[in-house]
Amino acid sequence: MVLDTECAHREQYSPSTVRAPFLRVTFALTILLVAACTTNTVPKTPKTPTWDTFGELSHPRAYATALTLASGEILVVGGLDRDDPNVTNTESELVNVKTGAVSVLRQPLEGRLHQTMTRALGDNVVVAGGVKFLTTHWDPVDSVDVFQPVDKKWIRASPMIEPRSDHAAVALQTGMVMVIGGNQGPRLLQSVEIYDVKNDRWFRAAPLPLPRTELSAFTLPDGRVLVGGGIEASGKPTDTTWMYNPPADAWTEGPKMWVPRVQHTAVQLANGDVLFIGGDGAASGTSERFDVNLEKFILSGTLVDPRQAARAVQLPDGRVVLVGGMPPRNDEFAPLRSAEIWDPRTEQWGALPPSPTPRAWPSLLVVGGVVYQLSGTGDAEAAYRSIERLAVD
Repeated sequence: MVLDTECAHREQYSPSTVRAPFLRVTFALTILLVAACTTNTVPKTPKTPTWDTFGELSHPRAYATALTLASGEILVVGGLDRDDPNVTNTESELVNVKTGAVSVLRQPLEGRLHQTMTRALGDNVVVAGGVKFLTTHWDPVDSVDVFQPVDKKWIRASPMIEPRSDHAAVALQTGMVMVIGGNQGPRLLQSVEIYDVKNDRWFRAAPLPLPRTELSAFTLPDGRVLVGGGIEASGKPTDTTWMYNPPADAWTEGPKMWVPRVQHTAVQLANGDVLFIGGDGAASGTSERFDVNLEKFILSGTLVDPRQAARAVQLPDGRVVLVGGMPPRNDEFAPLRSAEIWDPRTEQWGALPPSPTPRAWPSLLVVGGVVYQLSGTGDAEAAYRSIERLAVD
């Protein structure tokens, strides 16, 4: 504070305005003040965002799901490896981002893909549904497993009422887990069920007004659940949304999105808003934000690279990182390496350095302000072991 005052008025200490005996002292003081003020006003140079390979999973996995625990560890479940005789992975893993250690949890789970992972009551992680491989085809499952982080063990829970895949799941404010829609092969579901973690019990909730799969769902700050995007019975992406009111066990129509979305990604922001990003077709280069206060969608920037099947996470400072995916309407299966970042102040996207490997549907997580990318799928559904890390200043 004193230094700033002296800097503002340092011209009054000019040697020309003082008596000769004080010339040397005053001149020296002037130099010190100028140097101090100059040093104090030099802007800090921001670090360039950089990727590196952080570590490796114990097994290659494509389409795995992952979630950050309260401990800061990353829990990894399921996945596909076409070079493995079992095709799907029955082991789960814990990644310690502080030490880089990866430990395998030996309790086998049902090998599956497209399941949901939801943090519920008591920080328990509920893994529900998905599809398993049966010799020649994929079959939806009703399996439910609950991970207890304190004991680092799995509990086989009561199965869902209906098998389902490509559904959405959210934690309600009660700590219960709600699963919504999805499919059983070509049959789209509108059924909804809620899991009481404490009593290990499933019960039905009011069904969606229309069947929907590959949807996104989020619990809003007021406790309601927003459902958006996905595919309805017509087989086309939808721009309709629905709102679920838990006390009333009822759905109401929500505001329409600007563009129909499927194969998009979505992330809930710290203020409760939800940012929907990319997708197939016309949605690929766009993003829009559901404003919880206005209860409407607002266009929120054009992507640097149009994409579908990407993933996004929010940084502690509010910015959103988007990585991977695939170009829209591309005849070749060619995942992207490109990454970009969204600034909530301008609602614009800017480029980031590309990730070391191309991945569609990656698992993307933030721990301690650092972005971690694992699993996903590469060219020809390649399964990855490598864990990549992005540090953004």
